Amino acid sequence: MNLAILGLFFDIFGVLILTLVAIIDYPHQRIYNEKEWWKRYWWQGWRPFYKNTKTLKWHMKLNSMVVRYGFIPPKHQWNILGFILVLIGFILQIKFYL
Repeated sequence: MNLAILGLFFDIFGVLILTLVAIIDYPHQRIYNEKEWWKRYWWQGWRPFYKNTKTLKWHMKLNSMVVRYGFIPPKHQWNILGFILVLIGFILQIKFYL
């Protein structure tokens, strides 16, 4: 496959992610009153596969929503992923033309 075409696919997919993140704002909140100096966030996320702590077996539940914690909110995580995909697509297109 041509590098320019592959770069164009990366660009389109990255811009699609950035557009969807701009349209659909994923709710998250900052955790206050923490003793650590860095910021922490929480949001409710979808986790269809989980491991039972008693039997140590994997289970599937399609409507499983859990509270997740992290240093970067989900909106910024998706923005970073979209930007990296656009950057990779741009580099592939430049590499093809040089």
